[in-house]
Amino acid sequence: MWQLFLHLSDGYLIAMSVWLLTLIMAPVGLLRLRRHWANRKPRSKFVYASLSGWLCLCLLTIPEVGFALLYDTTDSFDMTNVSRRWFQVHVEPDVRVLEFSSDASIRYRDDSDFTLRFDDNRRQLLFLGDSFTFGHGVAAIEDRFSNRVARQLADSSATDEPVRVANLAWPGTDLLWAESILQHTFAAGGRIDDAVYVLCLNDIETFHDPTMSRSSNLSHFEPPGFLLRDTYFFNWLYFRTQLLFQAEQRSYYSFVKEYYDGEPWQRFRGVLTRTSKTCREHDCRFRVVIFPFLHNLGTEYPFREIHRQIGKDCGELEIDYLDLDPSLSKHASERLTVNPFDAHPNERAHEIAAQAIVDKWFVK
Repeated sequence: MWQLFLHLSDGYLIAMSVWLLTLIMAPVGLLRLRRHWANRKPRSKFVYASLSGWLCLCLLTIPEVGFALLYDTTDSFDMTNVSRRWFQVHVEPDVRVLEFSSDASIRYRDDSDFTLRFDDNRRQLLFLGDSFTFGHGVAAIEDRFSNRVARQLADSSATDEPVRVANLAWPGTDLLWAESILQHTFAAGGRIDDAVYVLCLNDIETFHDPTMSRSSNLSHFEPPGFLLRDTYFFNWLYFRTQLLFQAEQRSYYSFVKEYYDGEPWQRFRGVLTRTSKTCREHDCRFRVVIFPFLHNLGTEYPFREIHRQIGKDCGELEIDYLDLDPSLSKHASERLTVNPFDAHPNERAHEIAAQAIVDKWFVK
């Protein structure tokens, strides 16, 4: 609660303080008017109507205060003030900067600095990906699958040699971004022994030009006025309502199937080939983890054929891959997403993913 309170803006605190003071003082004045107008029925009716309105305003203020002080989570597209504050509270303290050169750097979220060059005998395992790998919605960084993998490898004798695990993921990134990070790392003389690209199915959106900005269209929903723009509950309610009337956004995930037909997938496949080749040239094993959409996982999961297609092509390209669908589908009855409005993997899903990765590549 105190963490959330400390991240409320001065403007919001001043406005809410004035509003709460007004709510406290309003009934006092109205009750005095009622006594003064006791024998004047028309005016008494005005007082009673005003008291009813005051009660409604109090009831509307309760969820706003609750969202401002207690509600701490994210949404899929990070649109709401609640979600943006979550990032300020839980992500910003762990954000670091990696400088490849004077004019090339990135931000990443991890509990230790990424080491470009080192002389010890530890292997460097690097995870690259988007918000799934970044841990969108996972408050404690140690609950992400990359950090869980690091702990398992450090606490067991499963591997033949010690492993250093790093995570340079960032929300909204894709395969082209991952390729660029690897190129910058190698160009700077950095060492990566194992590069794991965590593929979320909508990463292919970048290669489908007419629709690559589909999710960014949400920026058109900028809320008007203080009540919807600068509050927490009403801002959240505004965006939830907007999405109800946006058929394209409600069916966002269904568009992904289109992207794997024809040229978009061929372009994606070409970058996979190029990235794998770059890694081999620098004595780095390039691997792929396929992360399923979790909100409709189960026996009728509609993207299973796409998983097979990706796996088949990875095999043809001699890229070692892990499909997390079988491991996660076994737990489809559990809650695996952050919340009903955020389809990112929660702590339980990260736990399952970490175990599958360790079992696939690191258990003797």
